[in-house]
Amino acid sequence: MTGIVICMVCMGAIVLFCYCWFRRMYVKLTEEICDTLDEMIAGKKLETNQDLEKLSSKIASKIQKLGEVTQYTGAQNLSQKQEVQQMVSDISHQLKTPIANILMYADTLAESERLGEEEQRFVGVMRGQVEKLEFLVQALVKMSRLESNMLVLKKENAFLFDTLSKAVSAILPAADEKDIDLKVECPQKLRLFHDPKWTEEAIFNVLDNAVKYTPKGGKIDLTVESLQMYTRLLITDTGIGIQACNQNDIFKRFYREEKVHRESGVGIGLYLTREILARQGGYITVQSELEKGSTFSLYLSNERPA
Repeated sequence: MTGIVICMVCMGAIVLFCYCWFRRMYVKLTEEICDTLDEMIAGKKLETNQDLEKLSSKIASKIQKLGEVTQYTGAQNLSQKQEVQQMVSDISHQLKTPIANILMYADTLAESERLGEEEQRFVGVMRGQVEKLEFLVQALVKMSRLESNMLVLKKENAFLFDTLSKAVSAILPAADEKDIDLKVECPQKLRLFHDPKWTEEAIFNVLDNAVKYTPKGGKIDLTVESLQMYTRLLITDTGIGIQACNQNDIFKRFYREEKVHRESGVGIGLYLTREILARQGGYITVQSELEKGSTFSLYLSNERPA
């Protein structure tokens, strides 16, 4: 009986020793992998042990190769992105003067008494098309400058009501033309650290879509709520709504649903809104139901700059 007890104690000791040894080796291996990853993240050149018989050295070697491939791919993507942004910026800049000249000539022709009714209609159509082209160029310039960090958002302690007022004033003519009831609820003395100019742009883009896709006689409500960490702007419309499968895609560059291709626009507005909010520590979400309308929630951070 005593021999059995001694045997069991020995077996237990051996099991415990094996457990401790494997655990120590596991911890050591994990630490070596973490150190290797930390060096990769810091951009340091890895000095791996060339003894590939060791498991840690094999793993470190594979991680190093993966890091080199990832770094090369990242640099290549960044270079291509910068080239595209530069090309967009150059083309947009070159288009500004011709567009301005065409608009000037169109206005001059429209004022001429020699043109008949049909010629006047042609001039009006031409001006409308050039204005669309001008809008596209301006949108591309904004996107390019924002993505290339040429524009830095400057947050200041400003009244949110003033920012909303400018965005709403810009959209009112279009809303009145469609007889849309636009209501705004915002405390006039609410101050928030934000970039007034670019936040106005972000709000306008959402309101512009709301007016564009809301039928005549519809409603748009803009309300402001102060939360613990964010200030939320709710923009609710009675428009055509967005399919559930497309609600994540609408914030991508140049994305437009099939059913709205006849409407003016290039699919940049919501993308810019998301980027503008993100660069101020905020974000945007959407809830929508087909033929019943959409609610966009724009979140602005309440945090004060350091």
